Amino acid sequence: MKVIKKINNNVAICLDNNGKELIAFGNGIGFPKVPYEIHDLNKISRTYYGVSSNLMDLLNEIPEDIFEISAKIVDYAKTKIVNELNSNVVFTLADHIHFAIQRYEKNMKINIPFLYDLEHLYETELEIGKRSVVFINKKKGIHLPMNEAAGIALHFINAENMQRNNIDSLDDKKVIADITGMIEEQLKISINKRSFNYSRFVTHMQYLLKRQQGHTDIQSENKKMFDKLVKEFPEPYQCALHIREYIKQNLEWKLTDEELLYLILHINRLCSREDCNQ
Repeated sequence: MKVIKKINNNVAICLDNNGKELIAFGNGIGFPKVPYEIHDLNKISRTYYGVSSNLMDLLNEIPEDIFEISAKIVDYAKTKIVNELNSNVVFTLADHIHFAIQRYEKNMKINIPFLYDLEHLYETELEIGKRSVVFINKKKGIHLPMNEAAGIALHFINAENMQRNNIDSLDDKKVIADITGMIEEQLKISINKRSFNYSRFVTHMQYLLKRQQGHTDIQSENKKMFDKLVKEFPEPYQCALHIREYIKQNLEWKLTDEELLYLILHINRLCSREDCNQ
């Protein structure tokens, strides 16, 4: 195996013996001057083929122990899910876990309102999500709430759909394109549609569009955080209100305040990155 580019000290882009590009994880494989040959393959702990180029930045943003947790969860999921999973799921799931832990550390408790739907439609994936929450809490010594299982489950549902090249309906694609245009117009920015940050936002919108109309009021424990976000991020908040009105008019259902809160976070996260140009 030939190392052709260092990502960090323990991750590198490599070529296998057939010349196929892959991402390799291994202790210290990024230290030597590249390019070079790895003759002892025992140094390689994991390899991933077909990883999207827009996911590469995650390798420096997310701690390696989070990637390892994500990889072990995916290993378990593969023993339970019949359908083949898209190879990017380890990376997108690691990003989700990292964000969930950051929210937990900031005491940002968000109810993800998908549990009821998933219990009936995706029982296997939700069970994987529940086991994953227990596993993450044990590994990190934290107490993520069990409703995080829904977000994890949806990553696997999405990975199954991506592998079948059926990510979403044409209607959903139009809705997401319209919402993206609204964000650009409202915030007077240009979003890089090829960036991972935009892909992450699209994934969140896909999750949002998967569930049916709900009528769950904002939890009292989140009321203070909601009010804080409205004051802290007035422009993303106003943008989220326009999106809620668009969804109400075009899809005939109203986002709950809980969903609006989550949307504000994702709009701000998307547009506070370098992938958006004023």
